Amino acid sequence: MKLTRRFYALQDGFGDTTSFKQDPLVQIHLPCPPLAEWLPVRLAGMKVAAWAPKQAPRRVRSVLAQWPALAPDEASGAGGATPDQLDALLFGVSLERPEPPESCLPALAPGTLIVELAVPRPRVIRGLLGLERRPLARAAAGQSRVLQWLARGYYNLEQWESVDPHGVVVTLAQARTM
Repeated sequence: MKLTRRFYALQDGFGDTTSFKQDPLVQIHLPCPPLAEWLPVRLAGMKVAAWAPKQAPRRVRSVLAQWPALAPDEASGAGGATPDQLDALLFGVSLERPEPPESCLPALAPGTLIVELAVPRPRVIRGLLGLERRPLARAAAGQSRVLQWLARGYYNLEQWESVDPHGVVVTLAQARTM
């Protein structure tokens, strides 16, 4: 997981570091290129499908619509491909209440790339009041996503925040080898 955090050490009278305080002015996730530019380059030459793009959060539907759909009610999709034939699976979830495609994940072949596009919940009232966004809360939710993928046995995880669509937390992982 790639994070940019800066910590200040609080020292006692003897110069020993006793605790750390996180600097709230530093961004937690590294920004990345726009998804519409990055995904085609990253997934070039791979057999890719998007899981139920019509059920994904609105901000990522247009990104997922660029790929063949693998719907939950279909036995095969993405041009006749089944989940075990895919090289990469894209899906969109809500960051605070994620619902990954549970029925599809066990059928993936070892080494399949998972691309999760997690959209944070909109904070309308905070925006209307002119309050700052809460990057630490979003980072904690993103970190919990990484830990959940690790607990499932996935490896080679990366996570960063998209600049277009703005604020989407992108998590990449690979399916475990059997």
